[in-house]
Amino acid sequence: MTPLALLMVFALLIACGALAMTAWNLRVYRAPRSDGAVDGELVSVCIPARNEEHNIEACLRSVLRSVHPIEVLVYDDESTDATPVILARLIQEDTRIRQVPTVPLPEGWSGKQHACDRMGRAAAGKWVLFIDADVRFEPDAVACAVDFARVSGCSLVSTFPRQICGTFGELLQVPMIFFILFSYLPFGRMRRTTQPSASAACGQFILADREAYLNIGGHAAFKDSMHDGVRMPRAFRKKGYRTDLFDGTRLVSVRMYQGFAQSWRGFAKNAYEGLGSVSLLVFLTVMHAVGHASAWVVMPIAFAAGDPLAGTLGLVSMGANVTQRAALCKRFEHPLWLALLHPVSVLLMTAVQWDSLRIHLRRGRTWRGRSLGQSGSERVVLVDELDRELGTAEKIQAHRNGGCLHRAFSVFLFDGQGRLLLQRRAAGKYHFGGLWTNTCCSHPRPGELPMNAARRRLGEEMGIDVELHPAGTFVYEAHDPSSGLTERELDHVLVGRFDGSPSPNPDEVCDWRWISFDDLDAELRAVPDEFTPWFRPAWEKARPMLDAAGLFSPVPAR
Repeated sequence: MTPLALLMVFALLIACGALAMTAWNLRVYRAPRSDGAVDGELVSVCIPARNEEHNIEACLRSVLRSVHPIEVLVYDDESTDATPVILARLIQEDTRIRQVPTVPLPEGWSGKQHACDRMGRAAAGKWVLFIDADVRFEPDAVACAVDFARVSGCSLVSTFPRQICGTFGELLQVPMIFFILFSYLPFGRMRRTTQPSASAACGQFILADREAYLNIGGHAAFKDSMHDGVRMPRAFRKKGYRTDLFDGTRLVSVRMYQGFAQSWRGFAKNAYEGLGSVSLLVFLTVMHAVGHASAWVVMPIAFAAGDPLAGTLGLVSMGANVTQRAALCKRFEHPLWLALLHPVSVLLMTAVQWDSLRIHLRRGRTWRGRSLGQSGSERVVLVDELDRELGTAEKIQAHRNGGCLHRAFSVFLFDGQGRLLLQRRAAGKYHFGGLWTNTCCSHPRPGELPMNAARRRLGEEMGIDVELHPAGTFVYEAHDPSSGLTERELDHVLVGRFDGSPSPNPDEVCDWRWISFDDLDAELRAVPDEFTPWFRPAWEKARPMLDAAGLFSPVPAR
């Protein structure tokens, strides 16, 4: 047997094992049915909302159509968009909606877990149902979930909503959650035992008995996590409670991410936490490379090299891959042709997992634009016009009522062609959202040097770590009519060299591009309103320093 044939033997074993596991799991993964009875067991639907102006109303209206008795708790986690306004209007329309008072995020907590913990403890129902604001319900979704929990005797049940994908980039990544779930979780073992490792849930829809939930300590049991779908069922099982999964494809749906980049960033924030160890990541990388990618490369090479055994084994392995993915696509309503791109999706998923490890090691994970453990009441440093510290203030308060002068920084990165890297601020930013600006800008924390803060935020916003150089300071003031906030900043300008492609955080950045000096000057004259108000004075401060030092040579526009 040739080395290629031996490799294809292993590929076939892995592919057939995954296919067999998936076939069995699909057989026992069933949709629940409700008997239609309405009883007094109230369900408290809990929705964490941070900058969800595009989702919160549609989510609430779908939940409120439920045939089962419900109350709806919403925790507005210091949103800076129109979420509070929309929520206030809906509360006036329906008394079943209740807003849980917002408090500053304690140190060591993930924002979502803290929001859910606050709602879980304030809930009045026998059951608590934790969902995301982008989930949409059918009227019988809550009733079916409660009936499934009763019949199964479980204290926690969950489902993976139908995953709506609007772009090709989403289709390559999002459906892989079903591949992982059905390839590696033995549903039979999950139902026979209470072993924590034999469990799973989806943070988009988790129904729990409230008494059991409080007994495990609520979300405080995994307060620093960004993967409640893994940590919450394990916390229940550690206390001896049973958990299970049901097929909610017909009952709930969600469009989790929009576009390739947002999907990548969204999965990268917690993919490594879901695995839990480097050794498991390495093991799965080898498994996926051999069992789900190698045959697609080896098969044509083997036939061309006159090795029919290796070629045939590779062809059968490919057939097992396609059959598995086609079964998953059919069940969960994704296009069947996606099965033919299985190795591409597997390699992308593996790259995301390794990127997640990188983010984990750099402690760069965020939820809705906020770093793990970062205080909800972020503070800025108040200064005079000579940059002498006067104290601190809560960030949003420092921008209200005309604004208080505070310390900030603006980063400009240039490539070897002398082009400047611009970012477009995410629409959900607390002010000046959707406008083009320099590579990165933000505020130092109390006790943090501007240089250190700049490198921290450059990594959090753009996924970049480079050496920076100071270029001076300036003071400016600008009012944002859309948010009512006023920016009064003493801005430290910092410059650096970067040759590569950024990995922007979609909660912070919605687009980026390189631009020559001359093209930038032309745009600032032609469409100044498309740029943030601090960009022009910062650019005017940075450019003379660059020209004088000869650090970056501008390339004339063509």
